[in-house]
Amino acid sequence: MELFKNNQELIDYLKTTDSMHNIAERTLEKGHSIVTEFDKSDHLFFLVDGILSVEVITEANSFISSFIFSNDFFGLDTFSSYQTKDHAISVLSARATVIKIKKDYLLTTLNAHPDYYELLLTNFADIFQRHYRFFDLLSLSPKDRVQTLLIYLADFVGELNDLEQLEIPAVFTQEILAKFCRTSQSRISVCLKELHQEGFLIRKKSPFILAQ
Repeated sequence: MELFKNNQELIDYLKTTDSMHNIAERTLEKGHSIVTEFDKSDHLFFLVDGILSVEVITEANSFISSFIFSNDFFGLDTFSSYQTKDHAISVLSARATVIKIKKDYLLTTLNAHPDYYELLLTNFADIFQRHYRFFDLLSLSPKDRVQTLLIYLADFVGELNDLEQLEIPAVFTQEILAKFCRTSQSRISVCLKELHQEGFLIRKKSPFILAQ
């Protein structure tokens, strides 16, 4: 998790300058849609805690293109000239706490604090960098897709359990892995079994446990 970026300092600064309720904090339940493909938002969002999914919606099907973790900014399409989009962002974890920041207020306020502009741009660049890790996803075999995703999740949200084993949060089920890896749930099950046999996984069912 990219907690080395002091995004909370930026949020606290924005709160101290807000006198017109340009910032709102809400706790949302699993499945709640924060951003939909139908509306153009004029807000940027910050995830205080929880896990969100970005789902791309097409006429044929839908798939998860990325995940949003605590300390992440999201909703970058507010700066885009496109009025519609092909993705939606919703809560994947049991609940999530989200801060909603009005774009115009954000930009006006940051004019007085250039260092926070740099921090915000750093966040945007890091988001793109994380997307680059999956540019060749479909060229990989299903098993390599699953392994790549599990390594990524371990880097950002993996935690040591009571046995000092690296565990992925239980919210990442076979169904979620299948939607991200763009394959069937039955294929995911086979891949997990193979990764377990090869020693990459200690536990092949959610919550997945990786061998260190």
